[in-house]
Amino acid sequence: MTTVDEAWRQLTVWAREPVLEQLRQAARGEPVVPSLHHWRTGMDPAAPAALPFLIALVREPDLPNREQLLGFLVLLVDVGRQEAAERRAPGWTAAWREHRTTLEPLLADPDPQVRNTAVHLAERARPLLARIPAETEPWLRVRQLQRLGAVADPANDAARALLTDTLHGADGPDAAAHRLAALWGLTALDAAEPERWADQWVAAVLDPAAPAAVERLWDRPDDDYRAELGQEVASIAWSLPPRLTAHLSVRLARAARDADRPELCAAALEAAWHPLLDLPSTGPLWPATAGELLSSPDPRIRHWAAAFLAVLGRAAAPYADALHARLADTDGDEFLDGTTADQARWALARIGDPRVLPDLVRQLTAVERENGRGFVRGDPRRPEPYDALLPLHEHAAVLRPQVAEWAREGESHAWPWNHPGARLLAAWDGAADGPAPPPDLEAAVRGLLRTPPVRLVHESPAPYLRGTWAVTALSRRGPLSPEVRAAVAHVLALDRRLSWLGDYRTVLDDERLRDTLHRALRGEAVTMPPLSHLDESDAELGC
Repeated sequence: MTTVDEAWRQLTVWAREPVLEQLRQAARGEPVVPSLHHWRTGMDPAAPAALPFLIALVREPDLPNREQLLGFLVLLVDVGRQEAAERRAPGWTAAWREHRTTLEPLLADPDPQVRNTAVHLAERARPLLARIPAETEPWLRVRQLQRLGAVADPANDAARALLTDTLHGADGPDAAAHRLAALWGLTALDAAEPERWADQWVAAVLDPAAPAAVERLWDRPDDDYRAELGQEVASIAWSLPPRLTAHLSVRLARAARDADRPELCAAALEAAWHPLLDLPSTGPLWPATAGELLSSPDPRIRHWAAAFLAVLGRAAAPYADALHARLADTDGDEFLDGTTADQARWALARIGDPRVLPDLVRQLTAVERENGRGFVRGDPRRPEPYDALLPLHEHAAVLRPQVAEWAREGESHAWPWNHPGARLLAAWDGAADGPAPPPDLEAAVRGLLRTPPVRLVHESPAPYLRGTWAVTALSRRGPLSPEVRAAVAHVLALDRRLSWLGDYRTVLDDERLRDTLHRALRGEAVTMPPLSHLDESDAELGC
């Protein structure tokens, strides 16, 4: 810490004033967490300069607040792995690359809790390969095997050999958990070839010994809440690449149905939900399986299956009759908003099935007549009426009287002139006020050339939305230039959504934006399409 003042003077960006003193307090062992990250604005620009001091502190075995600082360092590194970190804290990437290896000795720390944290911070295979054979805690070996697959290069023969030997050679009471962990690592190692280990992974999950082994070894021995196999399967969306998660989940959902393991079938559907929202390529994996699961005796599975078909839209058309049969299904998942019937009705509306049109608006607007409706933003839920009805302009003749009545009611809205029903009618008529195009159209179009792999925390939505606005403005001036056409073709080829909202609306907006860009490429003069309903928290998260 003797060089901290000099390092702070060399900062070329603003840093919050209290940070320096907080680092000094942490070095004295006081229970202080430095203010280097905010949930809304992301990483503080002071973080790159603070990183070596934080690392030096957590390597001190006798520091009273060591565990607290380690937990904070894990959070900071997680934020640093996001796309926006370098923009908000220039120099973070270089600082982390320079200092991350100094944390690797913590993998052999005498304290198992420190070793556990070090597993999460490890980003190279070599120290894990050295540590795993010597690890004495079976629950820690589970985490090390999983992490090894995530950080190793697919061409790393030593990593592949260790994982394969564990898969085929594990024995004793911990064998089921270690086999499953090794397969977790092998599937991550071969994420580009999702079929390579899929059958063995499914077999390991369905192993009758797996639930007890996971409960015993998947968490730290002192955890108050024991792990459950279904919960661990549902969480693979956060630990494995999303495309791989989708392939494994669809395979597991079928196998678990055939094996009469409804808890694992529901967990597979939950795991696949966010990859379905994030990656357009995962959609074609699901129509047949979701359609078959609509008739499951388990209400959770029926609810998830109907939600999948609602998001899939017109791809669910072959299952319209099965969806119609679920309109009286008032069951659902107790942790999700609405019923299976609600999701089935919305799925039929997305298809454009005329059987649900006569009373559709009244059914959809039921959410506005409820008090205390609760939902988790990213989970399946009943759509906002505006979102569900916006694409149905082809059926405006049937729906317009219902929408007009809804707009006149204005039951829960303080500003009737901005009622979603009134905005919907304006959007159908093409009279809605669109956004002003960005001032520098060519620069905005170049924003379409960004290629992040998936939606990430604190990622700015501006490049995709502004780029589309710019393309629509340019399309009305005449033929698109070769450079603009190349940028549009590039973004349309990306396997990711062009929206940032992170729930069902990201699929709806992605469909509209892609359709607009496709028509612009065909030489049409297009306008910016109306997008989904927003609320204040959306505006905060997207700023």
